[in-house]
Amino acid sequence: MNNKDSFREIDIGQLKLDRQNPRLPEQIKGKDTRAVLNWMLSDATLIDLMASIAENGFFPGEPIIAMNDGNGHVVIEGNRRLAAIMLLAEPELATVSPKAVYSLSEIARSKNSLPQKIWVYVVADRSEVSNYLAFRHVTGVKSWPVISKARYLNGLYLNKPDKGPEVFKELAKEIGSKASYVRRLLVGYQVFELIQSRKFYDIAGLEEENFDLSLITDALTMQPAIAEYVGINSEAPLQFSELKHDKLKEITEWLYAKLPNGKTRVGESRNLRTLSKVIKNSDALQAFARGEKNLAEAAELTDLADENIRLYLSRAMQNMAEAQKIVHRSCHPDKSDKRVVEEIIDSAELILKALSGKLREQYQG
Repeated sequence: MNNKDSFREIDIGQLKLDRQNPRLPEQIKGKDTRAVLNWMLSDATLIDLMASIAENGFFPGEPIIAMNDGNGHVVIEGNRRLAAIMLLAEPELATVSPKAVYSLSEIARSKNSLPQKIWVYVVADRSEVSNYLAFRHVTGVKSWPVISKARYLNGLYLNKPDKGPEVFKELAKEIGSKASYVRRLLVGYQVFELIQSRKFYDIAGLEEENFDLSLITDALTMQPAIAEYVGINSEAPLQFSELKHDKLKEITEWLYAKLPNGKTRVGESRNLRTLSKVIKNSDALQAFARGEKNLAEAAELTDLADENIRLYLSRAMQNMAEAQKIVHRSCHPDKSDKRVVEEIIDSAELILKALSGKLREQYQG
């Protein structure tokens, strides 16, 4: 902050919404105030905030932060609160939920709860509060949605003169997080921008507002095989010169295109590990890519089943060991407990028989 920063009581009419607010989707940025307000009204919590102000008045609480743009003050922090006041004062701006807005406006007028001026902390430019906003909304208690966090973080990244490997550590310090988290969000967001620039590959119904950024982020930063498949080096700085756009389109369709049953070909994020296994096996990948097999069927052509068997057996062994430690403390055992143990023994014998048969086939082959 500098000496020009100060708290000032400013007329509501002199305050403007931030058209570059990271929470705004790209199709709304730069549009007029009415368009921004009605997009914000699509979030039901804004109506709740309006109701609170209408009934109880405006409580300053946390400071609203703004900068003077020469023609008023652009609110950098506190856009929802400003939007609520603007709609209560001018309900005719609402095309979304107009009845609710008019009703709340009447309550506010009857209770004289609308402020004419509010206290605002004025700064010279955005850069003076960028670290505060990043810490507050990317990793802090007033956390934004993932895509808004990533968009804001990407803005900070683009303003850095040096974009080498150390930039992730630098940004991590600014927002109070880890360099690996920063890089993951940036990879996900910049790939999202590529997908968006190609109109989401014409995937039916897919747009920014329902795009699950975490899904593509996890796919490309937590699963090296998927990153390699689309031509992204998961360890290097943000470089997409080797990106294979046809493969990115394919991955995007597998993750986001809805089938008639409402699900996608990959399904939930927990299936990304399975997809990674399929991609590493040429036969499995070919069968999945051609649509000859679904993900589970394609996975049967990989060694994923062996890994899962070992995992389940390890967990079972751990649970049995824990039960063995405390069985002597049992005071009132039930016959059903005995049956469960018998079923476990039966299952173990069946598994042993199956594994023994597989081992014989393996050695004989």
